[in-house]
Amino acid sequence: MRAVEVDCVEHVYPDGTRALCGARLEVEEGESVAILGPNGSGKTTLILHLNGTLLPHEGEVRIFGESVSKKNLDWVRKTVGVVFQNSDDQLFMPTVFEDVAFGPLNVKPRKEALREAESAMEELGIMELRDRVPHFLSGGQKRLVAIAGVIAMKPKILVLDEPTIGLDSEARDKIIWVLSQLKKRYKLTLIFSTFDVEIVPLLADKVVVLKNGSVIYQGDVRRALTDTKLLREARLDQPPYVKLAEELGLNEKPLTLKEASALFSKIIKKE
Repeated sequence: MRAVEVDCVEHVYPDGTRALCGARLEVEEGESVAILGPNGSGKTTLILHLNGTLLPHEGEVRIFGESVSKKNLDWVRKTVGVVFQNSDDQLFMPTVFEDVAFGPLNVKPRKEALREAESAMEELGIMELRDRVPHFLSGGQKRLVAIAGVIAMKPKILVLDEPTIGLDSEARDKIIWVLSQLKKRYKLTLIFSTFDVEIVPLLADKVVVLKNGSVIYQGDVRRALTDTKLLREARLDQPPYVKLAEELGLNEKPLTLKEASALFSKIIKKE
């Protein structure tokens, strides 16, 4: 079943900036999709259309076949959970637990809501942060708390805007692991925007590339990340192992450390 359809969506901000220009996107239920593109390409604007934070000026966004409109925003926001790029935009309660429980308490009986909040915190391994003040957490901890608050709402679609931006390597690896585990456990449809091309093959089944508010590529991860012309057009870096393979004159282009290790081991054995 198709989880998300973005059909010829146009969006113009009040200052006249045309952020989306006929954008088209299709995401099947259970897929993981990475949205790539340079600054100003429309990635965040597109994400904000997926849960009705923004509504199209032209075109249509459909979630599981239902057109997103002012009439069904409650249902859309229960179905599509969004984690913003800046975690501080989502964390505003006195303690971590109150932040995670805030959403469920607004839609469920108190006992059930608190149980869902605890379950989400346990799932993300942040129970020790329960009574901490969100403002004083590290960037990685804040990101996990923000994700927990969204997961506590039991969405079918999880959308993240730059989930690893500004994080050190340990926190980045933790976020990647958490997202992969959540996808398996809850059978989530996962959509995320990123500049970090290294995380794409670790999480995504499909890549969407935006430029000037339009989708210029939608398809296979390997094809996208080994297409030098496409990456240059989208002002994105090549994945480091792809770049290394090209510099060494190799035909095979590994996307991950695991693939690179296997390739170089094979080359060494031949020698």
